[in-house]
Amino acid sequence: MILRIWILVLYIFFILPEQIEAQEYFQKDVIERYREKVRRMFYHAYDGYLNHAFPLDELKPISCTGQDTWGSFSLSLVDSLDTLLIMGNHTEFRRAIELVLQKVRDDANVNVSVFETNIRVVGGLLSAHMLAGKYREIVEEWPGWPCSGPLLELSRKMADRLMPAFNTETGMPYGTVNLKYGVHKEETPITCTAGVGTFIIEFGTLSRLTGDEKYERVALKALDALYTAKSPIGLVGNHINVQTGQWTATDSGIGAGVDSYFEYLAKGAYLFRRPSLIKQFEEFHKSINKYVRKDDWFMWVSMTKGTVSLPIFQSLEAFWPGTLTMVGNIRDARRIMMQYSEVIRQYGFPPEFYNIHNSEPVDKRAAFPLRPEIAESLMYLYRATKDTIWLELGAEMIDAIESSARTKCGYATINNVKEHNIEDRMESFFLAETTKYLYLLFDPQNWIHSRGENARILKTEKNLTCAIYAGGYIFNTEAHPIDPGMLDCCSIQAEKEQSSLKKMRENIDVIDAEMLFSTINGNKKLKKEELVDQFESQRQTIEGGAKYYENQYGKENTEIGFEVDLKLKKESERRKLIRKEISVDKAKSKITEILIRSHKKDMEAENENDAKNVDIIVGQLKKLYPNMTAEIDLMNEEAFERTLDILKNEEIREIVEKRRTPMVFCENCCYLSDDKPDNIELHSMISAIFEHHIFPSKNLKFEIGPFCWNEEAPKIEDSYKNVPPVPQKIGSFEDEFLETEDFLDFDPSEIEHLGFRRLLSSGLSFLDQFTAGPHIALRNIEK
Repeated sequence: MILRIWILVLYIFFILPEQIEAQEYFQKDVIERYREKVRRMFYHAYDGYLNHAFPLDELKPISCTGQDTWGSFSLSLVDSLDTLLIMGNHTEFRRAIELVLQKVRDDANVNVSVFETNIRVVGGLLSAHMLAGKYREIVEEWPGWPCSGPLLELSRKMADRLMPAFNTETGMPYGTVNLKYGVHKEETPITCTAGVGTFIIEFGTLSRLTGDEKYERVALKALDALYTAKSPIGLVGNHINVQTGQWTATDSGIGAGVDSYFEYLAKGAYLFRRPSLIKQFEEFHKSINKYVRKDDWFMWVSMTKGTVSLPIFQSLEAFWPGTLTMVGNIRDARRIMMQYSEVIRQYGFPPEFYNIHNSEPVDKRAAFPLRPEIAESLMYLYRATKDTIWLELGAEMIDAIESSARTKCGYATINNVKEHNIEDRMESFFLAETTKYLYLLFDPQNWIHSRGENARILKTEKNLTCAIYAGGYIFNTEAHPIDPGMLDCCSIQAEKEQSSLKKMRENIDVIDAEMLFSTINGNKKLKKEELVDQFESQRQTIEGGAKYYENQYGKENTEIGFEVDLKLKKESERRKLIRKEISVDKAKSKITEILIRSHKKDMEAENENDAKNVDIIVGQLKKLYPNMTAEIDLMNEEAFERTLDILKNEEIREIVEKRRTPMVFCENCCYLSDDKPDNIELHSMISAIFEHHIFPSKNLKFEIGPFCWNEEAPKIEDSYKNVPPVPQKIGSFEDEFLETEDFLDFDPSEIEHLGFRRLLSSGLSFLDQFTAGPHIALRNIEK
């Protein structure tokens, strides 16, 4: 009781006067002055980049030069596209698009971070593509927008270059990929947690806009694998082996290496209407509060025991109050942000690492690279509360950056928050995030804050109707906003939903419609079409409008809720039945496998007494399942046929293994092909031609093989894996047995007795039938 009284006294005499003073200070003219100050900061940095660093990735603001950092993408320009639109400069936006389309390549021979390329490049291109429609004169040049366009196509190509990283045993992606060649065969499988769980926003958006579900599927599979790997106390570690699913760094927290995973669970749930993701977020939220949170700080703890391993606050953790605000936990977000404000006011900036016990920055980790997380949370909190304390903190941050980080051609990283000395780097997120969030903090009327008043109804070439620019924008972790309404303009899911709605309207019961509207229309009889239209209009008004805003923005000081979708409930029940059928199919497949092994043993048995495996198993099955005798006999027959195929294919494989590659390397050869033929019969025939005709005429030593080749040095692509994952179809049974033509009766030695001139003769000769002889430079062979 005494403690509460003291807290009340402190609030009345110290905090409340400051809040009243801030409320009086931050009037409209002051807010506009800081907004314009941020705008000038952005253009000083943006112009400095274009004048001194473009087309390289980043500006070096002290030396006024440029450098490539993340992949030679002209990254600062890509990251700036949607910031230009938010600040209202569509003329420069259009010019910047042309520069991006000219300079950004998706096939460069460069190793890139899968995580950074996704959030900065794929996310930046997608956001610019979606927001470009704010200015119709821009997208009028892009036929089929928003379902097509040059920026969307470039983002798709870039995502395709990242896809081989997801081809792992778990579905979790590698951390690095070569854009041209794929994943190096010796690439480490160790990836940070954020590098696994930060794809659903960009890849899901790409799937919805292109109609290709593969991107969203691989992102969801990675999220599922990560959620499955959580510890018994509900925490995740910092780094994981993407091939085995084993944790290699078991410290758990909400900062570096983990942060955006939690952010994407919450944002992905809202953007794609996936309650399962928000459920996962809430589970992690409870475990974080129980084990990671100490008062209003967040430590690093053991993911299995919850014991503190590192009492450190990281500046990256400052996203957390913003995420909590977004999901409706505003009171908690406010308390945490007030705790962080102590560090900001102590040094002007949050250091990368801050020792909570010693109340000072950690040596060698005291830098501030102009990070956006503080500004991000301030924007969310001010939008939710309108409390000017958040404007005050934002203004202090703007003044500190302008005072300490500004150089003659940009803004520099603060090397040490104690001394405010600077180093020669300006990361692209300063243009993409920090200036954007600060600008939106001081521009409460910006269209990005829209609550529906700027919405447009759009009918696309796919005959889908959607509402765009209706608000509820979801920012990816690089602050690139995604329009949730636009996702319904192009996606297969939207097409199915709107098709179902159309059928419902066509088949609606007129009697029910009459009952619904008899009171409204004074018992006036209406035509069927009028009744259907009124019914649908009323249904959308009641169920659609109110629920749309509730789902997008939530009730005041409450969490956003999700309704039970009856259609999805029926779909869930249907899938349960399918899973039951699948389990039966799996059982049958297992029995068939056992029968196949038994048939093989019986065929390999030396005497009849040992060849009774199948009879014993079939007899046991019939006793266990007397009502399925006919079906068991049918399965046995199929198993027998499959066994014959297996033995045949094993014989084929044995022959193929004996076909060695040649021991001869020729200069300036022109022999048939530069690649091994897939057809085994052709493989054998070509080997015979070389063995009996071509190599003897050259006095070359020959060992059986298909051809000789020019390149002796290995190719660079031989060191990479460049195959994207193949989405698995649930319940399907893939036949893994080799299928090929029967060539066992073909005797390659017959070619030895044929005249070589006959093989090379014009017209439909023997060779032409198999090798397309007219396309082969035969003159070189005869030399």
